[in-house]
Amino acid sequence: MSLVQKTLLVCFGPLGRLLNSFCAAARLREASPDGHLVLLTSPALVGLAAKSPWFDNIISADLSASDINLSHLAKAIKQNKFDRIIDLERSDATATMFAAFGLFPPKFAGHAPRAKWRLPPQAAHPIDADNQLLDLVGIAPSAADLSQGPKLDWLLRQIGKTPSLEPAYFGLEGSYVLLNLGNPNPEQVWPALAFQTLAGNILDSGHMLAITGGIDTRDLARPLIRKYPQIRDLCARADPFQLAALGAKAKGVVGMADGMLHLCAAGSARCISLHGSKASANIQAIRTPNAVTLIAEPLEELSAADVLKAMKMFGAL
Repeated sequence: MSLVQKTLLVCFGPLGRLLNSFCAAARLREASPDGHLVLLTSPALVGLAAKSPWFDNIISADLSASDINLSHLAKAIKQNKFDRIIDLERSDATATMFAAFGLFPPKFAGHAPRAKWRLPPQAAHPIDADNQLLDLVGIAPSAADLSQGPKLDWLLRQIGKTPSLEPAYFGLEGSYVLLNLGNPNPEQVWPALAFQTLAGNILDSGHMLAITGGIDTRDLARPLIRKYPQIRDLCARADPFQLAALGAKAKGVVGMADGMLHLCAAGSARCISLHGSKASANIQAIRTPNAVTLIAEPLEELSAADVLKAMKMFGAL
């Protein structure tokens, strides 16, 4: 009989949530160096997670797919005979997945009603909530201060190994700033005019500028590019490793708090995230020593001049 403990860590994303979950992964690995740690995540995040140093294996499933069969997924998980399942997702979808285990579920940590270690839903930063859940499970505290965010130095080790990780690959030379447009969110909207004004101010300061974001930010990116053709458009064009590499060499990174901004802040660049409420900042703030948050309720009240002033004070410009 094997004495190696098998743990399944569940985190389907999105990107920023997965990055924050690496704090829990690091704590688990530190507490059990010889344990077998497996990540269950979404297919889109497998490539990034596979490069991280904590997991022995990664399996994927798309819980958002209309044809997902939770009974089959639960059966496959049970066949792996995990000693415990730690649900960092703590969503209705993963609670439904837990219910699919039936009358004799594996030892489960999460917010599902019959979980062995149950953490009720709460308005806390994911890193803090994950720590509370691991406390309930009885995982030894980490010697490192994980409240400062995940260690992403393994991402930065990729820098210099290939030309596509260099700023010149994207036409960036000298000093540059990354402006993250973020994912469209009705509750977290910074006006397009504010983005344009800030972009103009950054360019006028003598720095090059690149914009980042997902495919859904194209409508916001187009008028910026039309007004300032010298902007480098990286929206949906740079992968996680490229974003981390670019962020490491940037003068500063600024914009909406999401996974892309988190990746850009993985290096030593100064990071400024924008939030439309204190609640948003409490839950979504970028947890790195080199990051600060700007809060305005509503976010439209935050002017480009305010952001520019903060960038100069913080050394991000």
